[in-house]
Amino acid sequence: MTERQSPVDIPPDAPIHRAGLELRYGSIPLVLGHNPSAVQIDNTAAAAAIIDGHAYGLVQLHMHCPSEHTFSGTHAAMGLHLVHQSAEGALAVVAVTFVEGPANRAIGSIVDALAGEDAPESLDLDGLLPVDRAYVAYEGSLTTPPYSEGVAWRVLVRANTLSADQLAALTAVHDGNARPVQPMNERSFL
Repeated sequence: MTERQSPVDIPPDAPIHRAGLELRYGSIPLVLGHNPSAVQIDNTAAAAAIIDGHAYGLVQLHMHCPSEHTFSGTHAAMGLHLVHQSAEGALAVVAVTFVEGPANRAIGSIVDALAGEDAPESLDLDGLLPVDRAYVAYEGSLTTPPYSEGVAWRVLVRANTLSADQLAALTAVHDGNARPVQPMNERSFL
């Protein structure tokens, strides 16, 4: 029986953390991956997340329109999942939400690559993240088949922005590819 599925709704009283998450990203090659359900970039460089002292290498990142996680029942315009794996095979995902606002240069690079335009050869991962890296933590699952459980989720509380044109370009590729919110069951936020 599946009891720890993702995504979930994040209530206003969920504990917010500022320590225990170190993102060592920088730039990676901009390599579009093959994912039928989401815009995906495969990682071929050394980028990592340190979560509670444990290292997880970045495997890939992908997008969902709208966001999969909700805050108080509300979806953001887009969600970005940075999927990591430890040397032992454990999975961790850092989730970032995006709302409409000023254009995002890193998102612009992805949009250009999708359009086959003259996109940069590298993607600045730090440009995808909000300045405030406060997060909510819980144990869940992958949000795409096979929905494997045992995934350490770190959902950033502050949203980043992307322009209406950038959102339209991403939505045109994969609109409505968000898995519905799943029940928390007996879980609690960490």
